[in-house]
Amino acid sequence: MLNFRIRLKQIMLLLGDFLVFQLVVPIMLLVRYGKLTPELYDQHAVPFFVLSLLWLVGYYIAGLYDLRLSRDSLKFFRTYFEGALANLVISLGFFYLVPLFGITPRTNLVLYFVIVLVLNYLWRMAFNYFIAKSLFRTRVVFVGSPDDAVAIGELIKETAPGFELKAVIQTAPGTRFDDGSVVWYASTDYIRELTSSNLVDLIVIGHGPEQVPGLQDALYETIFSAINLMDRATFEEMASGRIPLEHISQSWFLSHIREAEKIAYESLKRFFDFALAIPIGLVTAVLFPFLALLVKLSSPGPVLIRQARIGRGGRPFVLYKLRSMRQDAEANGLQFTQKNDQRITKIGKFLRVTHLDELPQIWNVLRGDMSLIGPRPERPEFVVELTNQMPFYALRHLTRPGVSGWAQVSFPYAASFEDNLKKLQYDLYYIKHRSLMLDLAILLKTVRIVLKRIGR
Repeated sequence: MLNFRIRLKQIMLLLGDFLVFQLVVPIMLLVRYGKLTPELYDQHAVPFFVLSLLWLVGYYIAGLYDLRLSRDSLKFFRTYFEGALANLVISLGFFYLVPLFGITPRTNLVLYFVIVLVLNYLWRMAFNYFIAKSLFRTRVVFVGSPDDAVAIGELIKETAPGFELKAVIQTAPGTRFDDGSVVWYASTDYIRELTSSNLVDLIVIGHGPEQVPGLQDALYETIFSAINLMDRATFEEMASGRIPLEHISQSWFLSHIREAEKIAYESLKRFFDFALAIPIGLVTAVLFPFLALLVKLSSPGPVLIRQARIGRGGRPFVLYKLRSMRQDAEANGLQFTQKNDQRITKIGKFLRVTHLDELPQIWNVLRGDMSLIGPRPERPEFVVELTNQMPFYALRHLTRPGVSGWAQVSFPYAASFEDNLKKLQYDLYYIKHRSLMLDLAILLKTVRIVLKRIGR
């Protein structure tokens, strides 16, 4: 139900954009020609309809369906115009490089772009102020310690638009925060009061009900109401897109990781991997001589790097990459790649930003060692150490590793074992929720990240 509210807002936002794109077509024709005839409309309706679908994809890649933008006007303004300019480029390519519809509009396209820019911005501002911040808001009560309540409050502000922390029922001593919007209670008896007064939609439980006297009985009574109950781990997973390992145990994984349900998905995913890898492989074959020359000119050493990695089921395989570091990069032993790593060559920085260094991994995809989407494969030496420190690390190997993945689009470089622990939380979220729709979302987010890094 709670995820449905978020999805409903995103669908409303997408449909609103789509309707604006369609309404602008007759407005554009009236402004351009001073009239609107059936012939004129029929000539422009289909091509601009197809273009509007491409624009929706462009908006998604730009990040304009992230509801958190509604909380930051400056970031929204910047992202909106980045997405609009990207869609203008898409429009030029659509009409002039793929002339399928017999029209190559210039004045009309400029008019369409300008009118959409204004009207769609007005729609977006109305959505941000009247829908994202008020409609279908989920009022949250947290049951737990003050310290945990602070963490939940920050999580809601940063990653969970549409949720509002209304009250905290304190179950342990600690310092209360006071931002003027949260009511504090010291007894679980207030759960009954909140339930009867219809002031709460969701109760997030930070303790096991049996650990606090009276809590289990009070929560039991909410079964007969419309209030949702959720443990802290599940709420953090939903809000942040990661599985918080500090709040779960082996029994949690036994209840939530069901590989038998993923058999059909894995087979279908393998089909799409192979189908997409063939055209990407052809592009790689064309680009490879030029990229190999750049690598050779950047520093002495081989063009290709062959590294042992751990794949599905813990089986090792050889991964191929274009070399982006100096030949002596591991003279002092294995180490994680750091941000602004001095071992990376100038050409190597470009290859990494554009992900061109990973193009040879298409061969790994064709062989079945890897998928286009999945947890990034790690080197055996690191896997041993990480598994010793993180009991759940081996769960990453339930599926094929990927060229890109949920952790890659959600978390920056893992430059230490501590960073790998955070990264593992995103990988486990992917393992639990992996589907073709999530894979498509990761693919589009990867395109967005690559384009933004190129534009820096």
